Amino acid sequence: MTLVKKWDDEPLHLFVSYGAGIFLGVVFLHFIPDSLSDVESSSVPAMLLVGFLLIFFVEKFFLTRGDGGVVHEHKAIAITVLLGLTIHSLIEGMGLALLNLNQEFGAVLFYSILAHNVPAAISLVSLFLLARVSLKTVVGSLLVFSIGTPGAAILSSFLFTSGNQLFVQHLSALTAGSLLYVATGELLPEVFHTRANKWFKFSLLILGIATIVLLNIYYH
Repeated sequence: MTLVKKWDDEPLHLFVSYGAGIFLGVVFLHFIPDSLSDVESSSVPAMLLVGFLLIFFVEKFFLTRGDGGVVHEHKAIAITVLLGLTIHSLIEGMGLALLNLNQEFGAVLFYSILAHNVPAAISLVSLFLLARVSLKTVVGSLLVFSIGTPGAAILSSFLFTSGNQLFVQHLSALTAGSLLYVATGELLPEVFHTRANKWFKFSLLILGIATIVLLNIYYH
């Protein structure tokens, strides 16, 4: 949808605001509860911090190059979000393989992943469009994000023969930390750096969170 026409910056910020709500909902209502359920190891909460600091470190030390202007700033944000989402999709794919799910539950989880990855992809595309990069770059970035989950699931199915609940919880905590930084360190500051439509943006943020709430209720 965001690729079929030329958008001004403000409508793109609206897409990003909804995506930020999706990320926050996924982190606090899905990944963190899953990672801490029936956990006996103190290393699981630490992985949340590791995931957060990992994306922070890469963004601040490798993607930020001083004051490079608005377009450069948008590009750095877009690459950071792409990194966080790619880690998220890879971990999601590994989790699918490791859990050794039955067919019925596997289908439910698949549609749940698809439901929150669609707005995530829209937000990613919106950020790259804000950075004024080429269409080829936008499509390539979207492809990298899209193949992460199925690729990791297929590869992991050959590498692991049985599920390890503690390992899956570590993965959930790691991806929660990475997405938490993406949402709070990149998306929200980008969306609210101007005062235009601030209440509408906040409403879309809440709508994104509500989407995850409804998905959790439906699939549970």
